Amino acid sequence: MRKVVAVALVMSVLLPSGPQKSEAASKYVDLEIQWADGRINHVETLIKDGVTYGNFFSLGIKAGLVWGMEDDKTAVLKSSEKHIVVHLGSRIAEVDGQKVDMGTEPVSYISHLYVPIRFLASALDGEVTHRDTKTKKITVTGLSNYTDTFYGSDMGYTYVIRATKGDLEITNTSTGQKSSIPLGIKDINVNTHDLKINFKRSPQNLLIVIIEHTNRKTEDYDLYTLVFKNKGLIRKSIAHGVMEPHEILNSDGSIQLIDDNKIRIIDDGSGKVLEVLPR
Repeated sequence: MRKVVAVALVMSVLLPSGPQKSEAASKYVDLEIQWADGRINHVETLIKDGVTYGNFFSLGIKAGLVWGMEDDKTAVLKSSEKHIVVHLGSRIAEVDGQKVDMGTEPVSYISHLYVPIRFLASALDGEVTHRDTKTKKITVTGLSNYTDTFYGSDMGYTYVIRATKGDLEITNTSTGQKSSIPLGIKDINVNTHDLKINFKRSPQNLLIVIIEHTNRKTEDYDLYTLVFKNKGLIRKSIAHGVMEPHEILNSDGSIQLIDDNKIRIIDDGSGKVLEVLPR
């Protein structure tokens, strides 16, 4: 909730008042958003002079895009794969470097920026598929999620995976010192896959970083397990196409590392390999 309030306050400062500001909107109507990654959102959206508008920044954030103002009249949504620019006072926008006629200018209303929903849906790879003439409800389907950065944090360190690289970046939040561990994760597309970063502590205080990259359709996943001792990496394992859950920590305190063809049992305190089993 604090984040939403903060975004609204920043936007109220950034969005200028002027001729494009509209205090005469007809009303809000229900907008159902069906995302390609399976999410469904219901939000109130603006209808004015027969045109339905979507909240530019709000929908952009839901799509995993970073929002901002390049200047007083230029608003931007962007990620590594998507770049949308609209100009207050102009019906011409840019989507991935191509000029697009939105049909009407953006509307600033109660400190929020609205653009025609047909334009915004198309820019996010979706479309308006249904309009209920009685309830005025609008349904938009197929919108893409462009989230391209995944975060985790533990004990003063941040762990980041960027879709453009597929490796793990570790940053000491106190000193800013960075390191990178090659993982080579491919096809990081949140519309078809899930990526999770989890942390466990062994009885001997080894840090275990567990990364799961799951195919939402087949439900199989690639499992990446990293073991750290005193902030240094001592073991790494990668298993592709895992079909069932695996315990990482055994009841005796040993740790299982799942690789493509084998399972290594390692000692908790030292990280020494105790046993190798076929997978």
